[in-house]
Amino acid sequence: MYFKYLRKPTATNVLTSSEAMHYFEVAMFWVGWAQPTKYQLLYRIASTFICLFSTVYLSVGMLISFIFDTDMKSTNLSELLTILQLLFNAMGLPIKVLFLRLHFSRFSDKVKDILGRLDESCSNAEEKREVHRWAVRCNAAYLIYQAIYSSYAISTFFASAFVGTLPWRVYNPFVDWRKSWLNVWKAGLIEFVIAIFGITQGLMSDVYALSYALILRAHLKLLRLRVDKLCSDPGKSEEENLGDLIKCIKDHKLINKYYVTIRPVISGTIFVQFLLIGLCLGLSLINILFSTDIWAALATINYINGLIVQTFPFCYVCDLIKSDCELLERAIFHSNWLEASPRYKKTLIFFLQRSQKPLAFTAGSIFPISTRTNIQDIKYSEGEPLEDE
Repeated sequence: MYFKYLRKPTATNVLTSSEAMHYFEVAMFWVGWAQPTKYQLLYRIASTFICLFSTVYLSVGMLISFIFDTDMKSTNLSELLTILQLLFNAMGLPIKVLFLRLHFSRFSDKVKDILGRLDESCSNAEEKREVHRWAVRCNAAYLIYQAIYSSYAISTFFASAFVGTLPWRVYNPFVDWRKSWLNVWKAGLIEFVIAIFGITQGLMSDVYALSYALILRAHLKLLRLRVDKLCSDPGKSEEENLGDLIKCIKDHKLINKYYVTIRPVISGTIFVQFLLIGLCLGLSLINILFSTDIWAALATINYINGLIVQTFPFCYVCDLIKSDCELLERAIFHSNWLEASPRYKKTLIFFLQRSQKPLAFTAGSIFPISTRTNIQDIKYSEGEPLEDE
């Protein structure tokens, strides 16, 4: 069943942290990012063609048409803005995808190992159900992204086809779409297939950071709940309480290791997205103002929705992660340590000091990833000056 990774948790059947990326991994297989156990040579050939056509040729073909196509001179303003907003976004697509592909295979196995060790710390059924709920949220987030991006591709294709033009104006030397209505649909379908693979890879480079951040929040929350329970059982000895504290410290160390592992890759892809979103969003808003075709306007609105979900959800989750770190710090300070042994208190102070360093993501190691930064980027696309930090 396709939606079984969105199911409710049961006593004996719960999802693990690694299964939070299930639909992402399914998409990886279809776009050529995975490595199957069978037919590896054929898969590599298909993967190469998919990568070349959907990332490189998509952007290069649009650029060729924009520069050399004589029809561009007679294109109306709305259609020209649509092409420009797509062109700039398409030029950034190969950078994001190639950067993620080069690094994903290196850190994905390491991340799974860390998440597996964190799941082992979930000793009771309630903690396992909590992991399941967060895994479902990650899988649901991917499907929502897929729906938003696919609706844009489908609406753009039909909006262009019904008026007798191409949706993305990708250079095609084999089919002359100007000759007949049938050729318009042929060339449009070819563009749609190329674009849907490119758009899927684009959404994968956008949604993976959100999924990893949500799982990070899940384990921060579980760690905070374990800290709240420290020294709360009167039947435990001092050594057992100290052992529970040491386990929390080890879990916190694993969470930091997880954060350090995913941070460099996220930093690079989000930096490219911040650079592109301001320019593309500005062109899209102008396009809506000058659009005379309701279908083209709806396609542009879907495109704007796609631009917003590229960065805003992850920026918002980054703010929540900072709050989670502060809550963890408070939980450690307010835990039941007053009557604990000196050794326990010294260990707790060490834990408190380690927890005071927040898990903060940055874009290109230049500026922090937060809703404040995201809003400033959107304001900049509307012509407003950036505010000083």
